[in-house]
Amino acid sequence: MFPSDAAGLEALARRTYPAPLAVEAVAGDVGRRRYFRLTLPDNRTAVGVVYPVEEEDSRLRWVAARTLLESRVRVPALIADDGLGNQIVEDFGRQDLAALLAGAPRARADWLGRAADTAAAIAETPDPGINSPFDAALFRRELDLAREAVFDLLLEAPLPAAERAVHDSWADALVNEVLGHPTALCHRDYHGNNLFPAGDVVAVIDFQDLRSGPDSYDLASLLWERTTLAWMSEEAARGVVARFASRRRVDPDALVRRLRRVLLQRAWKVCGTFARAIFRGKGDLYRRYLPGELDLVGRLLRGGEEDGRFGAILKARCGALLLS
Repeated sequence: MFPSDAAGLEALARRTYPAPLAVEAVAGDVGRRRYFRLTLPDNRTAVGVVYPVEEEDSRLRWVAARTLLESRVRVPALIADDGLGNQIVEDFGRQDLAALLAGAPRARADWLGRAADTAAAIAETPDPGINSPFDAALFRRELDLAREAVFDLLLEAPLPAAERAVHDSWADALVNEVLGHPTALCHRDYHGNNLFPAGDVVAVIDFQDLRSGPDSYDLASLLWERTTLAWMSEEAARGVVARFASRRRVDPDALVRRLRRVLLQRAWKVCGTFARAIFRGKGDLYRRYLPGELDLVGRLLRGGEEDGRFGAILKARCGALLLS
């Protein structure tokens, strides 16, 4: 049964499928959209999506992005859309790429390579301007929010003025550096929970935030995120980067160097996301991932004096989190 506040989706489903449906709520993303798996009597499934009024722009961007990408990569078919915040889309199944990679170690290289191919296909797509490109203000705000979440909220120990200046100087330098990299179209959230094995290719969902940015950004999301931290290695990552570089016709060693810097920005941002979630009481899952993400930031802070100064602060203040 549909919940009472999903009457619009229920009406759309009844018009689309005359047969009775089984309805199962599905965990969504960090946004306010809600998802339901719809199962027909013959066991065919689809996904129903409910967009709240405040996310109407997100729905329009999803539709525009899907239209752009559908000839280049595997994206879900749009089965029905009532224009009132309710959609029915193709269901890629219960096993996302993160689950496949966790459960099948011998298949990791193959499927990560296929994911690199999909990322390269997105990167080769001209930017349609659905969203503004990554810029200094966006990247810099992400780093400030991470500082606030980790030190002010979670640790309850805001950085004193001198250490705050070190963080800010480091953040400014890192943002300026990554914005100097070659650009490409980025999915924006290209991680294992937004990727699905679909036949012999990797399909993508949640692409409404795609935008132009550093050319290694989606590789950073794919290779070093919460579901891969426990087993990802430099060797495994290098093979995927080489495949992406070959497809994009760029120098793989230079791409690796760019990736490390983009990954540093993204990893510190993710630390902030996890710390804020823990502070807000969503602790168990994110508390498990935060130490590994902080460790990744520490390992990446090897780019020079600015990195070293902030790395010393991070080590001194976050040691307890790393040991928790």
